[in-house]
Parts: sequence; C-alpha cells; structure tokens
Amino acid sequence: MFKIAIKNKKGTDLLRQILFQVILIGLILAMFFSSAASRVNGKMVKQQLIEKQTALMIDSAISGTDLIISKKNAKDVIKMEIKEGRVFVYVNNQKISRGYPYFTRYSADLEDKTSEGKYYIHIK
Repeated sequence: MFKIAIKNKKGTDLLRQILFQVILIGLILAMFFSSAASRVNGKMVKQQLIEKQTALMIDSAISGTDLIISKKNAKDVIKMEIKEGRVFVYVNNQKISRGYPYFTRYSADLEDKTSEGKYYIHIK
C-alpha cells in the first residue's frame, strides 16, 4: 500500500485556491439562476406578457373582430380592463398595473362574461 502525503507544497496551495474559486463561482451561478427562475414565473412577468399579447391582438384586428380571452389558466386568475388606449391586466388580485398601450383606429370594448369565465373584446 502506498500512501502519498503532500504537505505545504506550491501545487497543493494552487489546487486549493482553484477549487475554492470554482466552488464559489458555482454557488454564485446557482443563486443567480434560482433568482432568475423565480422572477420568470412571477406575477409581474405574466401580467406584462398578457397585456402585451392582448394589445398586439387589438392592434392587428380589423373592425368586426371579437377576441375571446379566458379568465383562468392552470394556476392564475386574471382581471382585465381596457381604458384610455391601454390594456390593464391584474394577475391573482394584483393591485398595480401600468398597462400596455394599443394603437388602432378602431374602438375596443371589453365585455366581462363572468358566467363563461371569459372576456370578450369587440373591435368596432
């Protein structure tokens, strides 16, 4: 049986420093990715995504078009408003929304069909 003992050699000090730095970098990256993952699934991102998609659908619609938007998906419930040329969405009773502007020459009216669990946007 051979047993190798290395004590206080320059190679081992360098190896320890490199190992420590690799572990430290790994921890920092893990914290970054876990933080980014929680933000991507957050209410604000969903809110902004739904606002933007709805505004873009309104922009591209022609007169006489009806858009149907579901109030619920797998986990979230949304509340929607259209006023002053902006689409406002509130995800899971969220209180604040900056809204997303839409630019169309037609008027967009929002109809809340609570019994069906849907919003109807009528483009006139």
